[in-house]
Amino acid sequence: MSIIPYLNFFSRLILFIVAVYKAVRTREKGWTILSIAFLVSVMDIENYILKPLGISINPTVYPIVSKIPNFYIGILTLGAAFMLKYGNIKPKHILIVGTTLMVSYVWIFAMAIGIFKGNFTLRSIVPSFILGGSTLYLAIVLWEYVVEKRSLQILFPLGLAGVGLLNLTYPFTREINWFYPLAFFGAAIFRLMAAIGALKMIIFSPKVPEKRSIQALKPGAYWTEDEARALEIARKMNTVMITRRYPVKNNGNALVYWITKVKEGEIKENVYAISPTKIDILTDLIARAFRLGYNLLYIDAVEFLILENGFKATAKFLYTVKDIAIGNNGSVILVLNPKVLQENQLKIIEREFQKL
Repeated sequence: MSIIPYLNFFSRLILFIVAVYKAVRTREKGWTILSIAFLVSVMDIENYILKPLGISINPTVYPIVSKIPNFYIGILTLGAAFMLKYGNIKPKHILIVGTTLMVSYVWIFAMAIGIFKGNFTLRSIVPSFILGGSTLYLAIVLWEYVVEKRSLQILFPLGLAGVGLLNLTYPFTREINWFYPLAFFGAAIFRLMAAIGALKMIIFSPKVPEKRSIQALKPGAYWTEDEARALEIARKMNTVMITRRYPVKNNGNALVYWITKVKEGEIKENVYAISPTKIDILTDLIARAFRLGYNLLYIDAVEFLILENGFKATAKFLYTVKDIAIGNNGSVILVLNPKVLQENQLKIIEREFQKL
């Protein structure tokens, strides 16, 4: 008895469980939608429900019914990817999802009235492209979620990309007798890779902060030389800390990103090490944190970020995270020594950040 169907089932089940866990942990709508897409994939009604019950699908409608899950999963996956990448659905995304839905609707009717005259390749092109294309796009989005590119986390997007590519080739390879079993086995391996990577990625889910009524600082962007005062404010708020100092103490309710070249990954709960050159990933992590309910961004690593990325790239990063914080009714505090900055650099900082 082949273990491939069971491998497929359990890898799909793991992906579903991970998506549910991420949805509960982060409260991000994208993971909730993705968990529904993975649930539809897990159910695979034909293989896991109907066949064990001895029920078969009417051969007349099978060519149509067998393609419907592709549309469901593809559209849900596309919506989830948009939510994970942008935090919400914008009008252009609604247009893309809506157009995909309409194409699916038309294609189902085209199959029903026999336009494709039994041609398997023509009948399968659109459902396979929608499923494969959305899975590939999700893999690209999830690539940005990977903090440790050298860790097993990378298997999550890589495995999904492999599944997506196989789905894209399905209309042309399904009827190649020698290739189809290899493709089916390959899909099982890619799903297993994705499941392993997804399990590893679970640990990079920052906890949702406690709700606090204290607003120790008016929403806005600030800088200061007084580290003690900045830390005092940070302790009273739900803080994301971008710091050069190794977090040896209990970080309380703060989410800490330790900027270091020594290592990457989780240090302990809600404390992660990240390279100073990954400011694009750091920007995304900060945006997600503020969506979770964090309301203060504390940065004492400005000088180090400038050293590793240059002032222009660092200034762009600071402008972006300032907009993220203020856009979420939050604040930013930069702790820096003005003496290590050039005069024109300090003036640029002072234009965007008020002295505290």
